[in-house]
Amino acid sequence: MSSYISHLQAFRGIAILSIVAAHAWSFAIFWTGDLDSLGLKTLFYSTELLFHGSTLYFAIISGLLFSKILQNKGWISFYKSKILNVVLPYVAASTIATAVYWQYYLADGAAIDISFIITVATNLVSGTAAIQFWYIPILLVLFILTPLLDFVNKRTPKLMFFLACVPLVISRSAFPDFLSMQSLVYFCGAYCFGMIIGSHYEKTMAKVNQYKTWLIAFIALINAAILTQYINEYKVDGWYSSRQTLFYIQKILACLLLLKWLQNIETRLPKTICNIGEYSFSIYFYHVFFVGFLIMGLQDYIQSHRDAFIIGLLGIANMIIGVGATMAFAWLIKKPIGRHSRKLIGT
Repeated sequence: MSSYISHLQAFRGIAILSIVAAHAWSFAIFWTGDLDSLGLKTLFYSTELLFHGSTLYFAIISGLLFSKILQNKGWISFYKSKILNVVLPYVAASTIATAVYWQYYLADGAAIDISFIITVATNLVSGTAAIQFWYIPILLVLFILTPLLDFVNKRTPKLMFFLACVPLVISRSAFPDFLSMQSLVYFCGAYCFGMIIGSHYEKTMAKVNQYKTWLIAFIALINAAILTQYINEYKVDGWYSSRQTLFYIQKILACLLLLKWLQNIETRLPKTICNIGEYSFSIYFYHVFFVGFLIMGLQDYIQSHRDAFIIGLLGIANMIIGVGATMAFAWLIKKPIGRHSRKLIGT
């Protein structure tokens, strides 16, 4: 079976756009101030409703691709591809990020007694070289657990379904401590869910098509509940968050509906969204750099014109720059070294 399925590649494109969008407006707000007006609260709540928790899409598609495609290629091939196409570009991106932000380590006095190499190594383990890297250590642990999860999926599907439901009662940890055992359990559930639907893909898609009206109605109810929590300024306390439970259900249902819709229009998929899917790992690794450069460059103007309209426009600019500049950067690297660029930038 070919490893390229166009509607799954398009889903990766939607997933990375959703992740960038989750950052685009929240960074525009919180890197320039706070939620100090009704307009900014409305903007933040709206974008969070749509895009918060979009990293779940990445976990789901990783599990799905394993069960549908990668498991047939053998464990040596699986781990070789993960080392070359995930670990190596992560090392490169963390090294670059540490270098870019080194002045801040020095300013904080954190790098006085440690070397650059030790700082890079620490960042690799903790996923702290850049704000979005926290997910990669979790993903690497999921790859390590994949043989066990594959065994469970094939031998005890009820246990696999249970694991996929655990995030309903154990939530990911809150900002800024994203990397935690809670988060591993939470994203492991999504990874397991992806493995389940990847093992029964056509049957799953048929069921989604049969019950799509009910699924859409359920998402609408979930969205209303999430929005109500934001309006009432729900506070997370401890290892469980009902908001994260709602987001988990929302993203699971949205994933199923998006996959079915993309499958239905597979012969008419816009080339752009598939191209974005191809560059998804590069965009994930590097978009925050370009977004940061844009916000810092406009800092003075934003401070004197800070309202929901300007921040909303800045979020749109962050999306365009974050995705466009990263794809251009990745293309420039890919052009001279070809397929070997995946080992450096993930594309």
